[in-house]
Amino acid sequence: MSDMSLELKNFQEDFIFFQSNQDNFRQQFLNKFVVIKNKNVLLSGNSIEELREKLEKEKLNPSEMVIEFVPEKETIMIL
Repeated sequence: MSDMSLELKNFQEDFIFFQSNQDNFRQQFLNKFVVIKNKNVLLSGNSIEELREKLEKEKLNPSEMVIEFVPEKETIMIL
Protein backbone atom coordinates (compact mmCIF):
# COMPACT_ATOMS: atom_id res chain seq x y z
CA MET A 1 0.00 0.00 0.00
CA SER A 2 1.42 3.40 -0.93
CA ASP A 3 2.00 6.12 1.67
CA MET A 4 -0.86 8.16 0.19
CA SER A 5 -3.25 5.20 0.34
CA LEU A 6 -2.28 4.51 3.93
CA GLU A 7 -2.77 8.16 4.92
CA LEU A 8 -6.21 8.24 3.29
CA LYS A 9 -7.17 4.99 5.00
CA ASN A 10 -6.07 6.35 8.38
CA PHE A 11 -7.96 9.61 7.76
CA GLN A 12 -11.10 7.65 6.89
CA GLU A 13 -10.76 5.51 10.01
CA ASP A 14 -10.36 8.62 12.18
CA PHE A 15 -13.43 10.22 10.61
CA ILE A 16 -15.47 7.05 11.19
CA PHE A 17 -14.14 6.95 14.78
CA PHE A 18 -15.39 10.50 15.32
CA GLN A 19 -18.80 9.78 13.78
CA SER A 20 -19.21 6.54 15.73
CA ASN A 21 -18.40 8.10 19.10
CA GLN A 22 -20.48 11.28 18.99
CA ASP A 23 -22.03 10.69 22.43
CA ASN A 24 -18.64 10.29 24.08
CA PHE A 25 -17.31 13.37 22.30
CA ARG A 26 -20.33 15.39 23.43
CA GLN A 27 -19.69 14.43 27.06
CA GLN A 28 -16.06 15.54 26.94
CA PHE A 29 -15.84 18.18 24.19
CA LEU A 30 -19.29 19.76 23.81
CA ASN A 31 -19.22 22.83 21.53
CA LYS A 32 -15.47 22.51 20.99
CA PHE A 33 -13.28 21.67 18.04
CA VAL A 34 -11.21 18.48 18.26
CA VAL A 35 -8.14 17.23 16.41
CA ILE A 36 -8.09 13.45 15.90
CA LYS A 37 -5.26 11.27 14.67
CA ASN A 38 -4.95 7.49 15.01
CA LYS A 39 -8.28 7.38 16.85
CA ASN A 40 -6.99 9.70 19.59
CA VAL A 41 -7.93 13.26 20.43
CA LEU A 42 -4.67 15.18 20.26
CA LEU A 43 -6.03 18.68 20.89
CA SER A 44 -9.26 20.53 21.54
CA GLY A 45 -10.22 24.18 21.55
CA ASN A 46 -13.04 26.67 21.53
CA SER A 47 -12.25 28.00 18.05
CA ILE A 48 -10.43 27.10 14.86
CA GLU A 49 -7.99 29.91 15.58
CA GLU A 50 -7.17 28.44 18.99
CA LEU A 51 -6.59 25.04 17.37
CA ARG A 52 -4.40 26.56 14.67
CA GLU A 53 -2.20 28.12 17.35
CA LYS A 54 -1.97 24.83 19.25
CA LEU A 55 -1.16 22.90 16.05
CA GLU A 56 1.61 25.37 15.21
CA LYS A 57 3.02 25.18 18.74
CA GLU A 58 3.08 21.37 18.59
CA LYS A 59 4.41 21.45 15.00
CA LEU A 60 1.52 19.30 13.76
CA ASN A 61 0.29 19.35 10.17
CA PRO A 62 -3.52 19.82 10.15
CA SER A 63 -3.82 18.18 6.73
CA GLU A 64 -2.78 14.88 8.32
CA MET A 65 -5.58 14.74 10.87
CA VAL A 66 -9.33 15.05 11.28
CA ILE A 67 -10.57 18.35 12.69
CA GLU A 68 -14.23 18.44 13.69
CA PHE A 69 -16.66 20.51 15.74
CA VAL A 70 -18.64 18.68 18.45
CA PRO A 71 -22.19 20.10 18.32
CA GLU A 72 -24.90 19.83 20.95
CA LYS A 73 -27.12 17.75 18.71
CA GLU A 74 -26.35 15.41 15.88
CA THR A 75 -26.38 17.19 12.55
CA ILE A 76 -26.88 15.76 9.10
CA MET A 77 -24.65 16.96 6.32
CA ILE A 78 -25.97 16.89 2.78
CA LEU A 79 -23.20 16.94 0.21
